[in-house]
Amino acid sequence: MRMWSDFARPYEGAGGRNPDFLVGCWALCAAEAGMRLRCFQRLATGLGVKSRSLLRSLTFGVFTGASLLWAASAAGANAVTPAPPGGAKLAVGFDAMGDLKGALCRKEPCEIGSGQSVGLPEELRASKEKARLSIVPLGKGSYVVHVAVPRTPGRAWEALVGQRGGKVVVVFAGETGPVTGAEGERSGAVVNVSEATSDGSRRVVVGEMLESMSLCGRPAVLSPKLLLPKDMKLHSAKVQRLTPEERASAISLTATVVDPESKPGPSLLRAISASSAVGNPSALTDGDLETTWAEGRGGSGRGEFALMLSPPEVPLSAFEFVIRPPSREVAHGSAPKSFFLALTKQLFKVEMPEDAWQFPGRRYRVELNEAVTSDCVALVTDDAFDESKSSQVSFAELNAVSSFDTQNLEGLVGALAGGGERAEAAGAVLRGLGAPAFAEIRKRFKSLDAGGRRVALDVMDHAPCSDSATVYVEALLSKYEAHRIHAEARIRRCGEAAVQPLTSALGGASGPRAAQILAAVAPAAAVDALMAQLVALAPGAKPPPAAPRTKAGIAKYKQQRAAQVKNSKLRAAYRSALAVAASQPAATQVVAKQLAKALPKNARIDLLRALGGGVARHPGALASLNTLLRQGGDFRTRYLLIAPLSELAKKSPAARAELSRLLAKDPSGHIRAEAARSIDEPSQFQKELLTALGDREVRVREAAASVLSGPNAGFAEAPLTSRLTEDRWPLVRATAARSLGDLPASPRVDAALASALEDESPHVRRPVVLALGARGALRYSKAVAERLEDREEKAEVRAAAALALGRMCAVDQVDLLESYATKLANPFSDPELRPVAAA
Repeated sequence: MRMWSDFARPYEGAGGRNPDFLVGCWALCAAEAGMRLRCFQRLATGLGVKSRSLLRSLTFGVFTGASLLWAASAAGANAVTPAPPGGAKLAVGFDAMGDLKGALCRKEPCEIGSGQSVGLPEELRASKEKARLSIVPLGKGSYVVHVAVPRTPGRAWEALVGQRGGKVVVVFAGETGPVTGAEGERSGAVVNVSEATSDGSRRVVVGEMLESMSLCGRPAVLSPKLLLPKDMKLHSAKVQRLTPEERASAISLTATVVDPESKPGPSLLRAISASSAVGNPSALTDGDLETTWAEGRGGSGRGEFALMLSPPEVPLSAFEFVIRPPSREVAHGSAPKSFFLALTKQLFKVEMPEDAWQFPGRRYRVELNEAVTSDCVALVTDDAFDESKSSQVSFAELNAVSSFDTQNLEGLVGALAGGGERAEAAGAVLRGLGAPAFAEIRKRFKSLDAGGRRVALDVMDHAPCSDSATVYVEALLSKYEAHRIHAEARIRRCGEAAVQPLTSALGGASGPRAAQILAAVAPAAAVDALMAQLVALAPGAKPPPAAPRTKAGIAKYKQQRAAQVKNSKLRAAYRSALAVAASQPAATQVVAKQLAKALPKNARIDLLRALGGGVARHPGALASLNTLLRQGGDFRTRYLLIAPLSELAKKSPAARAELSRLLAKDPSGHIRAEAARSIDEPSQFQKELLTALGDREVRVREAAASVLSGPNAGFAEAPLTSRLTEDRWPLVRATAARSLGDLPASPRVDAALASALEDESPHVRRPVVLALGARGALRYSKAVAERLEDREEKAEVRAAAALALGRMCAVDQVDLLESYATKLANPFSDPELRPVAAA
């Protein structure tokens, strides 16, 4: 039976005459739904009743009495307290309308309807069947009725109803549980009813709860107020948050004085909050013995607590603490006689060997029987040497001690090796040591193995960027992918602090990776740093060496070629990062300064190429490009400048004229072809492109034909048709067919494409068929179907014909398409026909 022992022992010394005890027993039995009879029989047996008839009578009588007094334990029923001497009974329950009321009754039956409303919200009246009404004995013949109407899990509407001076008193009524605030920080009122005391009475406490505040997992009531029976009011009180059972089972430890010559280790704890405070709770763990935290209730401060975070990976073997500051005077300060240290799973009671307030600066220590781990430590006050009202129990410092030697930083960093549990614990200690530990990790990071580096990186995540950026760059150079990913993600948050180590890494093996991160973290600084690298690489940007003609020249050729390939890859990587950095508004002024510099030709080319589509935003870009052309327009220079020139041509007439010149007059067919391909708006280069369609170089004609497509290229209909029908190169004819497929609707174009269905090259017939489908040239569906049915036709052309018939919605060819589709189901069909059937 739940809480039977709470009342069995009190009765033994009460002589059978304790009314609060009997009411408490009745309450327990009434609350045991489905087991009341057995409960009352056990109660009677416990009272020493041996006669069966008397047992039945007592059981019936107690059961009846409990039904009258404690039916409130059943949901929705009224609760009626015994009458105090010379007073009336208090009845609390619901009237016919569902309102919660309290009434005083001097005679039976007790009517609730005419009583005083307690203030139950209207929306909860429908929940009266779920309500729990409990009679709570407060001692000295006083009772209070505790009402709880559940809302959602963890939340309820609660009330405390009593009587004072012949009137019903609503001591408390309102919402309880996490009512207000964001998830994880919610707060609200809480009503706690204690276990029974020796006389059967209970204490009722009303306070506040905060989701983020607990006694390391144990419930903690903040700003507690105790309901006193003498006036039925709530009074501020010092309440021990730990239950009697917890306090009784706490592991007892006795503090010893620490040798004053020994140095205290760094704090592994971090104070975050307190139930009450004189001074900041952080003083407990700030390493400064002159700062203090004191409970704010006065006297012994019993039950007040300070909450601290502890590294969960670190086994704690002892605690050290200082009570009184070495020199600072603390008004009303006093020393604890005993206090509790509450951990997640353990509770320790610390007994002081002396009044520590008489020994300023003295350090004490308690050794644990075995090392424990916990992510939380709470200091809970208990007794004090001076419990006068004005005294305040104070602490200067509290520290947890691990098995690691915190003075040996080199050994601690070495303990990271392997990355196992001990390494994780060492890492947690290093985190707590702060700046000295971060510096040691920075110095020894390269010497760690893979597991040690992983833990070290986790530690450095807690360091300022001035310490961690260098380590992250080292990880970027690592051969371990996980470390590189970790470092890339973290170093981006360091901003300017990452510039110097990243810049230093540009010349190393992981320079390209560092370049990309530098561009994202600090664009302006990245432009200068990357241009410095491109300037250094500029001399190596040369055309490939001539092929060797002798065996002796082969080795030299391979060496030169390898150097050129490496140079080219590095410049491409830095140019890519430069493009990212230069695209940011923060880098605009730096880019302008670089454009105005006297850069080597190859570095200037790389800069212009990196600006990409944004080159037109920089006024100095065209002048820089013209400078290159004036320096000597060799083939490489002219070819590489076409891309930035085409972007500038969109806004600059001068750039447009230069691009036109390259397209029309450059002696190299490669240049003319690339100039043609770079054009996005063919209507602005009509003359040049139409001329290029008749160029002597096949690659130029093909490039021009590829550009002359889309709705704005209708002016090229006739020249493209001519290329389709007359050009002797299938490459040009195929490209012309694709471009004609994208031109505006025109019967002439459709007819020209239909004629080209008989082209001698399947490489031409395929784009012709697809172009007819794209244009929806339904008039020529039969001609396209003939390509599909022609067994001599190439499979890729037949597949294209099937696609084209579908795109032009050739309804009259549905049967034909279905016949080919069914061939997919035949595993023995001609393999060449399967692409056709799939299409």
